[in-house]
Amino acid sequence: QGDDGDEDFHLSQMLTLSQVQGNLERRSQDQVNQKVSELVQFLLVKDQKKIPIKRADILKKVIREYKDVYPEIINRVGRTLQEVFGLQLVEMDTKHHIYILTSDLPRVEGENLRRDNETAKLGLLMVILSFIFMK
Repeated sequence: QGDDGDEDFHLSQMLTLSQVQGNLERRSQDQVNQKVSELVQFLLVKDQKKIPIKRADILKKVIREYKDVYPEIINRVGRTLQEVFGLQLVEMDTKHHIYILTSDLPRVEGENLRRDNETAKLGLLMVILSFIFMK
């Protein structure tokens, strides 16, 4: 059954940009955006549970009848993960199509760690002052 998913993907992979655009026009933007949201949530849950993310699972459990716009959905998911969560979807195994999410955020160095303590105190101060202001 996994082979069927791969076969469907290879068909969608061979779609030209104009075919994908035509398929997108037949789908409502709300439907495509819903699938993007579902896939982002699916990927985040899989990553949190440290379960391998397989393309066959993505196609079977989330994308389903939207295989004709799979490339566009993946592009939007990649942008969303990058912009909102600072994560990047990386294909680890090209033969079995297994993905992982990696952090795209810069690593914090020792100098910046000391500032974080001050930032935390400042954040707490802002919350307290905001509370006083609201009362």
